[in-house]
Amino acid sequence: MSTTRTQLLDAATSVVRRRGYAAFSYADLAEAVGIRKPSIHHHFPTKADLGLEMVSRYGADFMARLRAAQQGGAAAADLLEFYAGLYREGLPDGQACLCATLAAEAEAVPEETRRAVARFFTANVDWLTLVVTDGIAAGELAATPSPGQAARGFLSAVQGAMFTARALGDVSYFDDVAASAVAALRPPTAR
Repeated sequence: MSTTRTQLLDAATSVVRRRGYAAFSYADLAEAVGIRKPSIHHHFPTKADLGLEMVSRYGADFMARLRAAQQGGAAAADLLEFYAGLYREGLPDGQACLCATLAAEAEAVPEETRRAVARFFTANVDWLTLVVTDGIAAGELAATPSPGQAARGFLSAVQGAMFTARALGDVSYFDDVAASAVAALRPPTAR
């Protein structure tokens, strides 16, 4: 059973992933959840409070899913494909990664939320760097002078592909770029 607070977070996350932080209001949420606008303030006194909670919840879920994927002992390339799949999930519905959307409009986002978004991306780069490092050590990925640079490049490729695919209304664009980004990290004999 979903609480009103959870319904508000779900609705706000969906709206921001589609339209952005600056383009939504408590009136949008009141209509989506079916409550009066003043009732939202009981759960989230300010839009900044709501934004911070959205990022916190989204980031915790995202990282939990990444850790769970690692538990199965998947190969590095499979983990990279799984990671890209998280960015792909919302595309058929016109949604982008919540934190990527907030980063794209950083000037409209409260400072505390911007810092939370930065922590999200730092955790993502750290996770990807570990996957690349372990993949190189296992011979599953091509050696690179800087696993961190490879991780940042992979994140940037996936994120850019997500925004471009959404703008084009073409999820296959994302699929092609993500597949190419994974292939670029494989050893030359595996490409």
